[in-house]
This record gives sequence, C-alpha cells and structure tokens, in this order.
Amino acid sequence: MLIFSTVPPTIGRAMTGLAVLSDAPVRCDEDQLRFDRYVDPILSLLTSPTSTTPFTVGVLGEWGSGKSSVLTMVDQRLGEESPDAFVRVHFNPWVYRNEPNLLVPLLHAFQETLLADRNKRFAHTVTRVASVVGTLTADAILTTLTAGFLTMDKYDQAVERYVAQRSQVESELRNLRNLLRDEIAGIGRQGAQVVFFIDDIDRCEPDQIVDLLESVKLFLDVAGVFVLMAISKELVDRGVAIKYQGFGFDPDGMVDIGDEYLEKMIQLPLYLLPLDARSVRQLIEAHAHPDLLARHGDLLQAVLRPNPRKIKRVLNFLTLTTAIVAGTPGLDELRDDLVVRLAVLRVQVPRLFSAVLTDPRVLLVLECLYRDRLEFTEDGFRSRYGDDSGALLYRAVAPHYRRQPELKEIFDASTFAEEHDRIHDYLTLFGGRAA
Repeated sequence: MLIFSTVPPTIGRAMTGLAVLSDAPVRCDEDQLRFDRYVDPILSLLTSPTSTTPFTVGVLGEWGSGKSSVLTMVDQRLGEESPDAFVRVHFNPWVYRNEPNLLVPLLHAFQETLLADRNKRFAHTVTRVASVVGTLTADAILTTLTAGFLTMDKYDQAVERYVAQRSQVESELRNLRNLLRDEIAGIGRQGAQVVFFIDDIDRCEPDQIVDLLESVKLFLDVAGVFVLMAISKELVDRGVAIKYQGFGFDPDGMVDIGDEYLEKMIQLPLYLLPLDARSVRQLIEAHAHPDLLARHGDLLQAVLRPNPRKIKRVLNFLTLTTAIVAGTPGLDELRDDLVVRLAVLRVQVPRLFSAVLTDPRVLLVLECLYRDRLEFTEDGFRSRYGDDSGALLYRAVAPHYRRQPELKEIFDASTFAEEHDRIHDYLTLFGGRAA
C-alpha cells in the first residue's frame, strides 16, 4: 500500500502491495452498506404464498448506487434458501446491445437456465421456448413489433406490410405468448416459479431501455413470473422522450409521461436511499489506506458523494496516482491534499475538470469564489480578468458554482493559489499537459 512522508504536506515514498477495489456487485458476506434492508423485504415478497404474479419489482437508483448488489444478494439468498423453488434467469441486456431485438437473447437466457436445472425437470419446456425464439428470429414482422421498432419515423415503412398481415401477426404473437404462459404454468406445477434478474440496463441506450421494458411487458407478463430489474428513472424518462418524440408530446410533460410509463411496466418501485454520512465514513475507513485515512479522512468524507461506485473509484484513483507521484522525481513534493481534491474533482465533476484542463485558472477562480473574494457576476469576472478571459472563465464555472455541493468543501480550504507555479504538474496526473 501507500505510505506518506512524515513531512507534510507533500507526498512521500510508495510501498509495495497496492490494493484496489473491485466494482463487482457485493455478495451477502460483503455487505457493508446495509443492502439487506432492501433484500429481506424483496425475499419476503418472492417467497410469500400470498404473493400473486406476474409481478415486476424495479430497483431504482442513480448510477453506482448499488442496484446490482441488491439483485446479486437476492439471487444469492434464493439460491441458498430455496434452490428448487425458483428458476433464476439472469439477463444482461448491455451484453446484447447490438442485437436488433433484445427479447430474443432474453428468451435464450431463459432457455439456457431451464437446460441447466440440476434436477433436469424442464426438458420439454426448453424445446417449446426454443420454438418461440426460432419463430421470433425468423419472422421479420414479429421481430419489428417485439423490438419496439414502430416509432413514428419508421412507422410508414412498416405499416403497409403490418396492415396486410395484421390478423396473422396478431394471431402469431398471441400463440407465442400463450405457449410461454402454458410452459411457465408447467414449471409452476413442478413446484417452481420463474424470477428474471435484469441488470446493467443503465448501460444501454435510453431507447433500448424502453424497447426492453415493452418486450418484458409483452411476453413475460404472465402468471408464475417475477421480474427484478435494476433501472434508472432518469434514463426511462429520456428513453420515453427519444422514442416518442414524433408523437408531439409536450417536452415539459415528459417526466410525467415517464412516470406513467414506468407505472405500467413496474408494479413495485423500490428506491435505494442515498448513503448517510456514517455509511460514507464506514466505506472510506474500510477501504482507504490508513495513512490516507489519517491525513485526509475528514476531507474525503466531506467531498465524496454518497455513491458507492464513485467512492470506490476515487479511492482507486488515489491509490494508483499517489504511488506514481511518490515514484516520480520532481513530483514527490506535490501537496497530497491537493492531489486528493483534484482526484475527487476529476471523478465527480468531469465537465468542470475538463474546463480546468483547458484553463487551470479555473481552480484559482473557484478558490476566490468560495472564499468570497470574487463577485459572482460576469461583470465582476470581466473587471478582474479582462473582458475576453473574464467572460470565458465565468462561462466555465457558472454551471457548477453553488450547484455542486462538494465544491465548497474542495475549495474552501485549498491552496491552489500558493501552488500556482506548479499547477500544470498537478494536472499532468489527470491528463493535463506539462507547462
């Protein structure tokens, strides 16, 4: 791991044995953030004899908030506590993002899970599901419909063929859906229910997310099926706006339309709570090197957003960056607290950091603003830095000043002005150019 010099505030020698944090979802024995408070109620819902299906649970939260961990822990608990009571199907749509119809690989995943059943209970069902997949793959009209391709811009191209064959197509869709319903009912008669775990939706394009939701609603909304999906409400809103932009909806009302859309697709939205200060500190203490924690634990707690993925990313970034600094002659006297502040800025506010790389004076401007040494008006900037430079600097910081809460903690006690002659050295650690 890293060790800092005994002569603050510069960075000292790096030791061997660097450790970084995986971004993989946590399992039950790794739960440090009390995800079990979400897992236990979901398990109760799935295993209750009074629960009715079809039923879809949406685990909602921002990117990196722990949605995948919740799904992983529910899956683990079901596998340990009820291994034969549930057919657990795992589907990652991002892996198949280039497929024209995400329903096809979703049903493939279902088929492969049935085939892998340790008691070999579902051989007949495997064959029938395979026939559904084959029909969807072979029929261009069905592929178009079930992939959600009939948006306004493509409607004219498909409508003539669809109208001509509508009766046949609707009958075929009904038959395929009924076939799946019957086969899932057969699984139920053998004492099992089906749970689909759909993760990494946030990595897909917004319109793909909407297509997948519609496919799930079309084919999996049958008795005996639970669906657990990790999803971002913001991305659903964007997907609805993109897919239905040609229908003339009021742009200001798209959030409401997204809410209504999600209500039709998900029966139970479960919103993950942001980490509280205690949980943030606990995560930092569990993973930060002791020297980093001793020097800058309070600073990290103050500036890190309550998002598990971002916290891990910053700590990994600091682990490696500090080791590089300590082993590079000429850089080993950089102030470690400034490296911490820049690392946080780079991970959490990338747009602002891009402006810093373009014009390092942005750092000095932010110090002045958060210490009330500069008037936050374009005229105040022009008066201090000249017309052209002042206008550019104002436009760089205006979208972020007082809108990113961690910036006050980053700049209120920073010393970038004292290090202005070496600012470029600091920024080379994060993609900047040497002076």
